[in-house]
Amino acid sequence: MNMRARIDDATFLWKHGHKEGAFLMALVAIAATSRLRFPNRKAVSDGDAFEQFLTSVRPGRIGAEYRGEMHSVEHIFYKWLRCALIHESGLPEDIKFMPDIKPGTFTIRAGGAPEYVLKLSNGWFNYLIDAVVTAPENAAVFSNLKR
Repeated sequence: MNMRARIDDATFLWKHGHKEGAFLMALVAIAATSRLRFPNRKAVSDGDAFEQFLTSVRPGRIGAEYRGEMHSVEHIFYKWLRCALIHESGLPEDIKFMPDIKPGTFTIRAGGAPEYVLKLSNGWFNYLIDAVVTAPENAAVFSNLKR
């Protein structure tokens, strides 16, 4: 497993404006780290491991209305970002990235009429990268990372 390469790829793509590719690499690193934390595939599915890992990273829960139902942000990242990027080669048309309202923060906005678009601030990318880099399971891989 080359976790460092996935984070380097994600960061490179992000810096060059390839947000979907960057998110995909970050989400791949999240999925791999979640399996390090929850290795028993019989007890925990890939989706559950992914969501449980992200839930363990940050205290509290964040949810948003998407497609008429409330979902946790962890579920949105798994089902509509990770799965869509892997299985459909792109994000759903009703998910968009938006600039950060304030640097260093992350925002999720469930859009109503007329757009009906779920908007994610760019800060979520850094949140995902930080989740992987600071995970105890990856300590040896990122011990010399300059941040």
